Amino acid sequence: MRRLTATASLLLMVLALVAAGCGGDDDASSTAAPVDEWADDFCGAVTGWAEELRQIAEGINDPSSLSVDALKDAGQDASDATDSFVEDLRELGAPDTESGDEIGNALETLSETLETERDDLSEAVDDIDGLNDLPTAISVIGASLSSMGTALQTTLSAFGSSDADGELETAFENSDACDDLQS
Repeated sequence: MRRLTATASLLLMVLALVAAGCGGDDDASSTAAPVDEWADDFCGAVTGWAEELRQIAEGINDPSSLSVDALKDAGQDASDATDSFVEDLRELGAPDTESGDEIGNALETLSETLETERDDLSEAVDDIDGLNDLPTAISVIGASLSSMGTALQTTLSAFGSSDADGELETAFENSDACDDLQS
């Protein structure tokens, strides 16, 4: 059951990485509306996904109440949340900035990584037949969540290095939705 707590801790670490990735500063100068809207939509999608994962982690954080069904349900919920997040990212596309194509490529790479990790997580949950399978499943789930967090952090770093004109950085700073990630 310590592994469950470790998995929940990994999930919270993923959420911390998400929160550290975007920030807001209401004193920053304004950018073009489409870039601001893109930043709002991106941060809103990240915030929604992170909140869903946080709620899932809270639901399985108590090892004394963990069951095969509870872990399977949590795994399905995390898979569904990730599917929705990837769909949001793909619908969002690249921002209308000088470096939009590079950022769009980074988003697609993130989407592909999230799908791979979601598949690994789903397979681990599907393979649970009894309590003896929980430690292996929890280990795989933790690794998948950690990889998702790393992929998101890598994408956010790619945003920073691709944003030569600082358009996206300014949009993130101006975005109330990105402020929510800091809360």
